[in-house]
Amino acid sequence: MKMNKTNIKEILTVSLFWGSLWGIAEATLGYLVHLVAIIPGIAGFIMFPIGFYFMTRAYRESGKAISLFSVSVTAAAVKLADLFLPGPGPIVTINPALAILMEGAVLMIIYKVLLENRRVFRFREALTAAAGWRAAFILYSFSLLIFSISDDFFQIGIGNIIRFFLLESLVNAAIIIVYLKTGQSLERNRSGIQWKSIGAVDAGLSFSCTVFAAAILTRIILSGFTPVI
Repeated sequence: MKMNKTNIKEILTVSLFWGSLWGIAEATLGYLVHLVAIIPGIAGFIMFPIGFYFMTRAYRESGKAISLFSVSVTAAAVKLADLFLPGPGPIVTINPALAILMEGAVLMIIYKVLLENRRVFRFREALTAAAGWRAAFILYSFSLLIFSISDDFFQIGIGNIIRFFLLESLVNAAIIIVYLKTGQSLERNRSGIQWKSIGAVDAGLSFSCTVFAAAILTRIILSGFTPVI
């Protein structure tokens, strides 16, 4: 079904809003978990489920699977604000942004398959999403190694790479399923934010743009106090 101008604006509005909140979460919670680091790998345990939450909130309000990916585009754009600040090289900034895009792309593909086959999102799909984007990231990192661009990912050691792919994927899937079991269905939720109640569609879009600007500002401010995360 073709999308009209209003549908496109709605998707853009919810994507900017929830993607900006995801970007703020990455900047603030990401900062805290890396700063405290009480449990090794805790960021890997919780950050994808947090992204899953924001992506599926956008889906439930737009009803379009493409919003799962477009939210990740917004969050990645917030992450890329670090490119314009002094600090580590561009790869250190680009890699996390690409990981976010991979999360959105894999989740969108999985959900499109579910829609086509009229299946529900279960542990198997959650594990596929968590492991799928990680597999894509490992392949991407391997390509950087082949072309002698960067070997940072592989320097963390084989044990940490296995934890990254297996353990963190399992924990991610478990957290996601617990979240979904609490009644947060992936079906469109009419009780979510109703952008028309904020005003006209254009006003809702303007509001989301303001939230996006706030996310960029938050990222820039926190980047002044901590290394890129």
